[in-house]
Amino acid sequence: MVETALLEESKETDNKVRWDADIEGTTFSLYIPKWRVPEPWPGLIHVTVSPGGRSQSSSLSEARARRFPELLKQPVVARIKKFEEKTQTIRYQPEGDRLAWEIGEPYIPTPMTYDGAQRLLITMKWEPSR
Repeated sequence: MVETALLEESKETDNKVRWDADIEGTTFSLYIPKWRVPEPWPGLIHVTVSPGGRSQSSSLSEARARRFPELLKQPVVARIKKFEEKTQTIRYQPEGDRLAWEIGEPYIPTPMTYDGAQRLLITMKWEPSR
């Protein structure tokens, strides 16, 4: 089973853009570093959460993204590990070097976490701008 959500852009910080969706009454927020977002910023993203498995994460570096901006349109695929349980969400962290993360630390609504799985795979695709 694969859980999906369509998130809408909702906020910009100094270094990241945030997209939100309401999942069964709980807010699912996903932060993406600005360097990883194609121009113009998509208003919507399609996110899929699936069991961890052995799928490969994407590995676009900020330096490579600056040299080849067309690569920014590729999906973001991140293996994430359970970090902290909250009331209605579980906070996950991307695996690997913090400086190379292509997503922030998502707070995923509990119904999307496969009973609080230790590891998940999150895939994020950009929805075309309207």
